[in-house]
Amino acid sequence: MKIDKYSAILGNTVGYHDMLSLTDSRPLASLPFDGKYRLIDFQLSSLANAGIRSVYGIFRGQNIRSIFDHIRSGREWGLNTLLSHYFLGFYNTENDSQVTDKDYYDQILTYLKRSGSDQTVYMSCDVLCNIDLEQVIHLHEANKTKITVVYKKLPKSSISDVNEILDIDESDRVIGKTAVNDTDDLHKMSADIYVVNTPWLIERMEEEATKEQPRKLRYLLRELIVMENALAFEYTGYLSNICSVKSYYDANMDMLDTQKFYSLLYSNQKVYTKIKNEEATFFDKGSHIDNAQFASGSIIKGDVEHSIISRNCHIEEASHVENSIIFPKVTIGAGASVENAILDKNVVIAPGVTVHGTAEDPVVIAKGLEVLEDIIK
Repeated sequence: MKIDKYSAILGNTVGYHDMLSLTDSRPLASLPFDGKYRLIDFQLSSLANAGIRSVYGIFRGQNIRSIFDHIRSGREWGLNTLLSHYFLGFYNTENDSQVTDKDYYDQILTYLKRSGSDQTVYMSCDVLCNIDLEQVIHLHEANKTKITVVYKKLPKSSISDVNEILDIDESDRVIGKTAVNDTDDLHKMSADIYVVNTPWLIERMEEEATKEQPRKLRYLLRELIVMENALAFEYTGYLSNICSVKSYYDANMDMLDTQKFYSLLYSNQKVYTKIKNEEATFFDKGSHIDNAQFASGSIIKGDVEHSIISRNCHIEEASHVENSIIFPKVTIGAGASVENAILDKNVVIAPGVTVHGTAEDPVVIAKGLEVLEDIIK
């Protein structure tokens, strides 16, 4: 693909209230996934694999240090070459608000006008997938349409109240929106992935920016797909809708299922992340491992079952970790027991302490806490 023909916008999430402490100090986009990735890696990788080298990221002005730290020069995604560009834009309105401030559109419009692109891809970091964007772009161009939307058929249990269900006719055109119901096994949920003709998008954004309370781009695009009878592209690969602690927990646990793991991470295109040259994880002779994944740099002396362990963790002797997600630099003391839990970065579980949640309600330990007493749900 011709590099300067396409631009991309990475939108922030629409705002979720049930992520607990996981997003207190970071945007959802930088949440760890499967031990060594971040959620934003999947959008950046899809763009890189499609040859798109001009990216604009929209984030709130708070808690974005982790984004800078992770992306840095953008080398892993091909964003550090002479012909590539990536920018981060910031706004101050609340995540869960549909409306935004004046600077929001001024910044994006400046980017799009200077990009000179023919088409713009919009993606959001709360939809986890490894999509081949070249297929979507090819379909968009072949049908000579103004806007194309990607959707995925999902059960009711995987859809939140902020997602939109599309009504699509036999010619794969969006004719409206519908509600989640109990009669259908699967619903056509918008993945909030769009391919839009850039000049046309600029005109629609300029119109929106003149309003007293302009909506964020994601909500504008949701309206435009109905107004323009957008072309609908069905995505059939692995997709997880990250809208709560439970959905985030389940998506990570899915990676312990071989079929889902290979479907997401080893399909027909690669997923790139920031490279860290560290020593391999050390497994003590007394440790016991059963269906678990480990990143680099950890020391494992206890038992780990059906869990995902990130970088530089210490799991001491006689401890037990099961059905859990362990973020980087976590220490689990000797004799401690952790089940159905998410332990954020730098958490310390004292020796002999029990931290037990349930599969339906995993316990979340906030970043940097030292747990000295039992926590049992």
